[in-house]
Amino acid sequence: MPGTFYRWFSDRQRELTRFGRARRGRTERSRLALLMRHAPPGLMLEIGPGQGSLAMAAVAAGWNYRAMEASDILIEQLRTKGLDVIEGWAPPILAPDASTDVVYADQVLEHMSGIDAARQFTAEARRVLKPGGTFFVVVPDYLKERTFFWDVDYTHNFVTTERRVRQLLYDGGFDIREVVRSIGAATGVKRDLLAAGSFFANIPGLNTLSRYTHTEDLLFRVRKNLFETLEFVARKPAE
Repeated sequence: MPGTFYRWFSDRQRELTRFGRARRGRTERSRLALLMRHAPPGLMLEIGPGQGSLAMAAVAAGWNYRAMEASDILIEQLRTKGLDVIEGWAPPILAPDASTDVVYADQVLEHMSGIDAARQFTAEARRVLKPGGTFFVVVPDYLKERTFFWDVDYTHNFVTTERRVRQLLYDGGFDIREVVRSIGAATGVKRDLLAAGSFFANIPGLNTLSRYTHTEDLLFRVRKNLFETLEFVARKPAE
């Protein structure tokens, strides 16, 4: 794989507005708060850390942080921030057995090539977690996003819904402690209102209209801001 893998992601993140960076920060803090309701600070291994916004929040909250990343471009940026980053593709997860308290995978599972890779990734998470450790998983909700699930990122392969991921984690030997639906940092009624509003961004014919009016990029950004995710807190049983 060439060193330019995920260059588009890196470039897009650099172009975030102040509002976009603030929104991303609120989302990361919300997810970290959910995790910390179930797991106190300890050893965290994040798979696919992106630009490292969660990493900085985790370190500030007292976590001993390490990441695993496949993109040469992102690795360089993360190491510049002083973060400990392992280079590699998951699965496998490059860590010893029972060596970490938390495996954090935010929008990683849907990038698996299929069910076999998804099962292997889940098995690897269980392997590297200490007994009683936490597997924190964030995925898109395909049942809401439908075709946008495919359009938002060309590396999406494994379809993720609440039921499918529940089954995967259960068969992988995890106990699910909590599932939260969110749009950005919004949950509960706020999320429901945003989800209802997303109906207007998906009216039939809107794609065609956006091409005629040269507003395709604007429409994409609106849909991306209304992108719904599922946050799973799963625990490896204490042995």
